Amino acid sequence: MSKFSVYLRSLLDKSGEPIARIAEKAGVERTSIHKALKDERTLSYVALKRLIQYLELTLPEIRELNQYYEMLLQGEDVYEIQESICELLSDISQLHFSTGTKAAAAILEDEASVREGLIYGKPQVEKELRHILYQEIQDGEPCELCMFLPQESSLSEELIRLWECGQRFRVSQMVSFQPNHSGEGTNLANFQLLQQMIPMALVSFGQYFAYYYFEGAGSSVSVDPFPYFIVTPHYLIRMNQKMSIAQIQGSAGVIGLYQKHFQQVQEECQTLITYTNDLIEVLGDYMNSTTVEEYFTIMLQPCFGRYYTREIIQKYFDAQEPWKTQVVELADQRMGMLRDMKENYYTIFTESGLVQFAQKGIIVDLPSEYTRPLDIPDRLAMLKSFRDDLENGRVIGCIADDGKLSIPPYLTMTCDPRFGVHFYATRGFVRGAYTCNLHIQGANIGKSFCEFIKFLPNSKFVYPKEKTREVLKRLISELEEAERCSG
Repeated sequence: MSKFSVYLRSLLDKSGEPIARIAEKAGVERTSIHKALKDERTLSYVALKRLIQYLELTLPEIRELNQYYEMLLQGEDVYEIQESICELLSDISQLHFSTGTKAAAAILEDEASVREGLIYGKPQVEKELRHILYQEIQDGEPCELCMFLPQESSLSEELIRLWECGQRFRVSQMVSFQPNHSGEGTNLANFQLLQQMIPMALVSFGQYFAYYYFEGAGSSVSVDPFPYFIVTPHYLIRMNQKMSIAQIQGSAGVIGLYQKHFQQVQEECQTLITYTNDLIEVLGDYMNSTTVEEYFTIMLQPCFGRYYTREIIQKYFDAQEPWKTQVVELADQRMGMLRDMKENYYTIFTESGLVQFAQKGIIVDLPSEYTRPLDIPDRLAMLKSFRDDLENGRVIGCIADDGKLSIPPYLTMTCDPRFGVHFYATRGFVRGAYTCNLHIQGANIGKSFCEFIKFLPNSKFVYPKEKTREVLKRLISELEEAERCSG
């Protein structure tokens, strides 16, 4: 039985009334309720609301029942992935970034040396790990960590804190994904790994690298009491599944053996995260990582790419760089692909981003050193074209309800079912546009993000269509008035 049918039955039983009477008083077909309790039919949204009203449910009961209803409609695995994506966007919206190097706070009051041998107890293992990390990072020599950790490890939080303090060190991590055919819950397990890795990539100054391989369910069983490890320049830390027991060794021979083995296995793995900060490479990635059949993006502003003509690109691209002609050509090719799309063009954005474009003409996903703000007539033309495309269905554009869906103001996110997920730093990023661009592939990740974006229209996470129309109408009217005054 589904969680929805089980919980609904408990609420009906709690009322103390026969189902026939509840159905009659609530205005819901009795057979619909009976079939819903057997998972033979899905109640309509209207019928659900009538039952909620008649049964006089409390707010916690309403929220739980609605949650199970959405799980029933979408499938529990899909629902949990969607919730995880919302959590991820919220998490990366609240990350803190540093442009300089700060001294990290001392982790221990004394200068005790690292304790080699066996360490028992999770708190003691975590304490010793922090001690080793700080000692290695502050050693003055280039520091690289090689990691193979259990999925539930909390070490990522400590690494993020160090990077946020401006510390410089490199991390290479090996992760195992479950193949898509492994069964229910596979995509969610893979996505939960991704949730840990994306924040590390964003705050690491481009020094976090992940490599993945596939491992079938059950094949990870090991007779080794320490199947997980971290290799630092001076230590090998081997750990159990719960990271509650660790063995620390300082033997140069053993450390070298593990480093060499890690490198050999890494070469057999697939690269999960890559970086680029070259404008031409970024445009090339845009070209190579999406198809002409579908386009999905989440960012502060709507994606106006389909309205960038060659003339517009040349007009506002001010940089007199030697490669200007190449950039204009690549940009026109890219935007030409978007102009040719007749459907399945999804853009999720914020009201503040739309207002920013209308009032200031700033394109947030183009570097300020290369482009200047758009003039009022060009802003107005783009907004009118965008409005028309929304009306005729060529573009599916939704304003995120910022109380329910956070969009990081410093990132553009695009995804494709075949090519994965791509995060591009924009003007809002403290280190500058294009200084941190991530390309994540593998384990059906792109497909999960695309399905999430397809789900958003008509969901609780975005404005109703009428409200989006009202915002656009107001902004267009304000620009028309500004154009009349300037003329």
